[in-house]
Amino acid sequence: MADSPQTPLLQSAFKGDTELDISFCKEVFFVETLDLSGPRLVMRFDDHFSILRNIMKVVAGDVLTCTLSDPWHENKLNFTAGFKIMSMPVDGELVTLNCLQSEIAATKTPAVKARLFSKESSSVSGIMQCLAPGFSSYDGADDFALLNPYHLLPGERPSLVLRQMAFEHGAVIYASRGKLKIKKLSDLYAATTDVTFEYGNPKSDYQIVTYNHLNKEKLIEDRVVRLNTGFSMTDGFLKSSKHTDAAIEITSADSQTVMDNLSKIAVPVLDIITWGAGHLCSGIPIKFKWNMDVAYDSSLADESLPTKAVVGSVAHYSAGASNYFCRIKAVIPG
Repeated sequence: MADSPQTPLLQSAFKGDTELDISFCKEVFFVETLDLSGPRLVMRFDDHFSILRNIMKVVAGDVLTCTLSDPWHENKLNFTAGFKIMSMPVDGELVTLNCLQSEIAATKTPAVKARLFSKESSSVSGIMQCLAPGFSSYDGADDFALLNPYHLLPGERPSLVLRQMAFEHGAVIYASRGKLKIKKLSDLYAATTDVTFEYGNPKSDYQIVTYNHLNKEKLIEDRVVRLNTGFSMTDGFLKSSKHTDAAIEITSADSQTVMDNLSKIAVPVLDIITWGAGHLCSGIPIKFKWNMDVAYDSSLADESLPTKAVVGSVAHYSAGASNYFCRIKAVIPG
C-alpha cells in the first residue's frame, strides 16, 4: 500500500497489480476538454532513486489505472480510468508522466485496414462505438441522423473521422467521466444550470479568483465565417443558407444541412481561475455574476462580459496537501 497522497486529487495509481507510491507525486493536472484531445492526466513524480524507471519499469506506452477524487466535495469527482503514458520526460530527479485516457489514446492509433460506414446501413452511434470502443455509454448519438457516409483509410486516425462527423453534424464530440458524448453546443448552452460563478464575492460557492476576457470574436469571425458551397450529383450547385454575404468557400459537402453546420463553432470568451471543484467538467453550462464596484468607479463596469457560457476545457490542478485549483476556458456557440 502506498503512503498518504501528497496531492488531494490523485488517490491511487496502479501499473497492473503494482501500486505506485503516490506520496512521491508532487503535482497533478487532470484536464477535460470539449474535443478528443482529452481527458489528459499529467503527474510529476520525485524519482530520486529511479524507482519508477528502474525498479517498476514504467515506460511510455504503459497504461496506469488511476483514481481521482475531490475530498472536499464528496461524490463530485470519483473517477477511475486507465491512462496511457504518451511521454515521460525527465528533468533531473523529476519524472513527468504525460497521459491520455486509454480509450481516447486508442482513437489516435493509425488504422491498419480500411473501414466504410455507409449512410444507409450505419448510424452515428454505431460509428462511435466502432471507432471508440470501451466507453460506458455514448450519449447524444441517437439525437442525430447520419448525414454522410464516412470511411477510415489505412494510416488514418479514428479520431479524425469522429471529429469530421461531429463537425458536419454541427456538434462537439468529447469524453467525460467514462462516457463519450456528441452534443450540439447550442443545446449545451441552453441547458439549465445551478452553477453561478461570482467575481468580487468571497462568500460565493464558486468564486472567480482571476479572469481574462479573451475578446477574440472578431479574429475568429475573420477566419471562419464563409459562405460554404458545394456540388451534388443530383441537386447540382448548392450553397449554405448561413452567412450569405460572406466570402465564398468551396467545400466537399453535397448537402445544404452539412454546409450550414460547418459554420457552427465554439467561440472562447473567458479564461478563469477558481478554487478546486471536482464536479466541474467539460460541456456543462455555467453562469456568471460580476460584482464590480461601479459606485466607486463607473469605469469598472464592463457590459461585454458574458453572463453564461459552456465549459470548453477545465484543468484540475493539485500540488501539496491542500492546494487545489481549477482553470476553466469558457466558450459560447458561434
